[in-house]
Amino acid sequence: MEEVKRILRENIKDANCGIFFTRNIVGDYMTTLYSNGDIQIDICRGWAYFEVFGLSEEQEDEIYEYYESLLKEESEKEDD
Repeated sequence: MEEVKRILRENIKDANCGIFFTRNIVGDYMTTLYSNGDIQIDICRGWAYFEVFGLSEEQEDEIYEYYESLLKEESEKEDD
């Protein structure tokens, strides 16, 4: 989970419009940032969102909360 969080933190500025745990069905261009075993993290820079696969529901909840905290941090930086 720490590796997933690190990757999200390092790329949050390019994906600040959402995080999803299912594949998009419209064919947005995705780049894979991380793939190890069952876990994969893709980013759509064109629409600024992440897709994360291979997590349990508990892990998804944890990552969603972490993502939201990253957005809040970025927003606070912009306000300074």
